[in-house]
Amino acid sequence: MASKRARRSPVWTFMKKTDPRTVVCLLCKDTLKFCSSTSSLMKHISSKHPAEYAQLREEKGHRPEPARKLNRKETTPQPTPVPDMTKKKTSKADPCKKRELDQKLALMIIQDMQPFSVVDDEGFKCLVKALDPCYELPSKRELSRSYFPNIYRQEVERIKKELEDTQAISLATETWTSANTKHFITITAHFISPEWKLKSVVLETLMMQEAHTAADIAKELTTICNNWNILNKVCSVVTDNVANVTLAVSNIMKLCHLQCFAHTLNLVVKDSVKNTEEVNCLLEKIQLIVSYFHHSVEASNKLSELQEDNNLPVKKLIQSVEARWNSSYYMMQQFVEQNHLIAMALCLMGRNDLCLNTEELELVINTLTVLEPFEEATKEMVAEEFTPLSKVLPIVKGLQDYMHSSADKNDHKLYTTFPLGVELLQQMTRRFHNLEGSIFMGAASLLDPRFKNVPFADPTNVEQIEKHLVSQMQGTDSAKTEVQAPSMSVKIEFPGSCQTVTIQTKKSSIWAKFDAKIEEIAHISSTDPSTGPSIEMRRYMEEAPIPREEDPLEWWKKHGVLFPKLQEQAKMFLCSPASSVPAERLFSEAGELVSQRRSCLKDKHVNMITFLNKNMM
Repeated sequence: MASKRARRSPVWTFMKKTDPRTVVCLLCKDTLKFCSSTSSLMKHISSKHPAEYAQLREEKGHRPEPARKLNRKETTPQPTPVPDMTKKKTSKADPCKKRELDQKLALMIIQDMQPFSVVDDEGFKCLVKALDPCYELPSKRELSRSYFPNIYRQEVERIKKELEDTQAISLATETWTSANTKHFITITAHFISPEWKLKSVVLETLMMQEAHTAADIAKELTTICNNWNILNKVCSVVTDNVANVTLAVSNIMKLCHLQCFAHTLNLVVKDSVKNTEEVNCLLEKIQLIVSYFHHSVEASNKLSELQEDNNLPVKKLIQSVEARWNSSYYMMQQFVEQNHLIAMALCLMGRNDLCLNTEELELVINTLTVLEPFEEATKEMVAEEFTPLSKVLPIVKGLQDYMHSSADKNDHKLYTTFPLGVELLQQMTRRFHNLEGSIFMGAASLLDPRFKNVPFADPTNVEQIEKHLVSQMQGTDSAKTEVQAPSMSVKIEFPGSCQTVTIQTKKSSIWAKFDAKIEEIAHISSTDPSTGPSIEMRRYMEEAPIPREEDPLEWWKKHGVLFPKLQEQAKMFLCSPASSVPAERLFSEAGELVSQRRSCLKDKHVNMITFLNKNMM
């Protein structure tokens, strides 16, 4: 029989044939298809292992001696092995190092909201292999079925323990849409810890079917609260303007419902612009001009040249975004600042028809003027990582006061003569009518040591809220109040202290009438639980407000011991957020990026990754 043809190509120095159609690279352990030709194998060496490829090129043309037929007693000669730096490291991977890298991988997926399939991406695998050849990535199956569920269960147990230590929790619901147009609702819990630290945790994310009714949502929200053992601790629920969610909370669950202030303020501005035809048309024209510069490379380059010639920073024009009203404000603001350059560029491009005339430019300036305080209010919403409900009343009153009596007479006049200014004033009055009359809203501001009763226009509302708080403190303290009938030994308890005075009386004495009056006073004090709460309320109101830049929770942490009953009320009202949307996603482009990444997740992984992203980062 004829002997088999010897393998003459030097590529076999780095390859090993496992079966007639499969070859394994000895350098990277990749499996390659083999169809009698070594061209694909050589291509693999050149692209993945350039150093070894250079070695092969030097050996090109050298043909080893033909293999001779061996006797049975002879052993098959083995090719001289090439030093494999990865094989030793891979076979002796450090378990501690692997656990550490697995944790880093998990944190990357959680923080960036990456899908589990990232571990199957070739580019990512090459990067990991280059950084640490001994590290073996876990499979997508291991991540989804074992690794992340374990992390999720541990985090759930940790948060449940935190929720056990609090008595008042405010829920917030955020609705959002995925890239494949599926609707989700995320439920977040906000509470104040015993150390007066504000905590915000995501509880669950649910996919909402189109047929979800208010009853369905109420049932699911109730189930979630029961799973976390917090149903009897929920003091308020903040939602956006989705009708079925609102009905579920207020009408079915009978909980205190608060509308998201960010959504409401956004509607005030958007509806006002929509109802003012001349401003609406002007915005569309400016948007058309900006779009022209974004789509025309020649026009964009021309504008950049003009900016450089005038020693201005080279910037693209801002485009408005439907979801953020203030993007339209910034678009108009930049347009006014660079109007002369924009008009010049349009003329040079032969698009004089797009230029604004003098009247239109004046209209833009007036629009910016009346929207300026709303832009300031928007910035105030994101000034703190957590915007408390207590800020809503001061912000609304500040806007209304500015529109009714601005220091600048010309600005004030615009709210009575300029159509957009008039519409803004009407929208604010309609949507925030009698805001300070709301017990929950008013109590939040009153118990914030930065504001107290300052934002209130009607002192009657302050009195009603104070009475409500005193009544609430009486209710929480009634079970602890010990009532003792007057006798020969009268026990007087001084509110807010543990001091007691015992008075011994006799049947007849010169002190008989005096002692009888003392007994009567003592009886009234011991049976009237309002004495302590009333004193606490009065003493709190006598305290001077703290500067607006200071932290109200830090104040309560230091002074709470002086107001033992009132501080419990403060924890309930100050834990409520002003918005159902996290501050970093209210009016920023970063918020859109978060939504896009979250939308890329599969439905079954959305709840787990959203939960871990919020609670572990």
